[in-house]
Amino acid sequence: MAEVHAAPLDSSSLPAAPQLFKLEPIDVADVWQQELVDSFQVVSQLTSGKSSGEAHDALQQRASENMKSHNELVSGLIYGVLTETPGDIYFRQLSLIARDGYAHAISRLQLLASSQKFSQLRHKVRVQLVWVVSALVRGNAAGSESLALLLTRQMRGGDVSQPNLWLVQQVLTLLESNYEWLIAHPQVVATAAYAFGRLTLDLGGTRTELLRAQCGALVVRLIRERFADCAMVGRDLVRMLQDAAKLPQFRDLWADLMHRPHVISPLLAQGGIEQLLRVPTPRVFLANRITFAMEARLLFILEHVPVTGYTRNLMWFVHRYLSAPEAETLYADIIRYICGVFHPSNSVLASNIVPRYVFLGSLLRFIRSQVVAANAKLALFYDWLFYDPQADNIMNVEPGVLIMARSVDRYPFLTASFIEFLVFVSEAYAPSLAPAIRRSVGLVMRDAIDKGVIPSLIPIYEQPRLGRPTKRHMQVLFPLLVPQDPPQSMSGEAGNGRDNDDDDECIHSSEPLLSHPSPGDNMEEEEREEDTLPLPPVAKAVAVDTLDPVSR
Repeated sequence: MAEVHAAPLDSSSLPAAPQLFKLEPIDVADVWQQELVDSFQVVSQLTSGKSSGEAHDALQQRASENMKSHNELVSGLIYGVLTETPGDIYFRQLSLIARDGYAHAISRLQLLASSQKFSQLRHKVRVQLVWVVSALVRGNAAGSESLALLLTRQMRGGDVSQPNLWLVQQVLTLLESNYEWLIAHPQVVATAAYAFGRLTLDLGGTRTELLRAQCGALVVRLIRERFADCAMVGRDLVRMLQDAAKLPQFRDLWADLMHRPHVISPLLAQGGIEQLLRVPTPRVFLANRITFAMEARLLFILEHVPVTGYTRNLMWFVHRYLSAPEAETLYADIIRYICGVFHPSNSVLASNIVPRYVFLGSLLRFIRSQVVAANAKLALFYDWLFYDPQADNIMNVEPGVLIMARSVDRYPFLTASFIEFLVFVSEAYAPSLAPAIRRSVGLVMRDAIDKGVIPSLIPIYEQPRLGRPTKRHMQVLFPLLVPQDPPQSMSGEAGNGRDNDDDDECIHSSEPLLSHPSPGDNMEEEEREEDTLPLPPVAKAVAVDTLDPVSR
């Protein structure tokens, strides 16, 4: 029998590999990446060996055949802009043959700008992406604002690496250089004010001092000149400015917002800052501070991982995104995302997938800084302070309700800690608004009971291991939902480490915020698994910053 020899593989017959990302040999490129490469091969075949005029005629003729051919050439030219030198030649050809106002070109660029692998982009591609977005913005192309918004989301909070700082600087320059275009797009104005304001908190040290000042200057200018647009952010704009007010460039703005709001905008002449605090922050702004890669990993845990096995996924997430000291500011962003953006479906709620309140309880255990712990608690309960059942979503406050209710039997100190925090912030966060805040906190619990989040507050109030100070706090916060008779003395009060009646001591207790496994019902398997894992201690509870600028 004759021996059969396989023909040698001709490497020239293999499709060209995409050169957009720095991938490992085992990584598989996305389908859309290969389509861009294949389209670029078509462009190269049409233009190879031709003069610029002949190349243009060949491209025009092919683009005129049908929209499929047109889109194929546009995809190829976009790939040329991103990967070839000089890329501006391909952009000029694109400008001449595009017949849809760059719609298809922008759709291809959106895939790149929203990619979970954005951090793996080759440097040249990253530079060219910013360049082509700038060119589209200068040309006022329809849809160019979507690219600017996607780039702001890829600016990672808590990351002072050189590639991220470069991106922040480039997006900042893009918006400053095209200010007239910027103010014509309210969504971009609001997003830029919130995103860059949030990033100023991460840009400490001499290496980033100039960039921080530039970011702050843009934010202050946008808020003073385009407050109506920035107000779309809602109450989280105040939360951001409250933190940023520690920086010199924000102090005057914060003082005006607190004491002379009419100077910033006539819209605030009547209601002042409370008017802004009453506006729930839309999901799009909370999501902006979480990159697409981070969001994908969070959603995987919250939509697919069972409660008995999520801990290792959480530890990987913390190690990947929160291990650096400067990344601690991300805790508040993640908590706001989980509360305000990710609302689980009914099928997830009915399954054994890890609930949001369990995930958040465990996440808080990794916090080491007292300041970060206070900000994290404020992020968890922020919507409580100005809750309106007609405007707010009960799912935004559900994690806070459940983390208190489900903790009381096994970890009463945790429930006590959060109740005391609510008492403190309701009085001290904005003293002039204290009655309204107390009313809002009461509305949260009333709405949670009416909508079946929890059946009643009585099981919490009657828990023997809760001390008398905590029960009195509940009477103050929820007067219509718990008995108003004096709490009986119970021998179990020592269970939460407090057996005196000093309210101030209770509120400002130095007891750790979270130092035990996350709360939950019937989670013995999870507890056994966590006992085998080395988990870091958490910070002690501290008072959160108030809205009073004088204290700064």
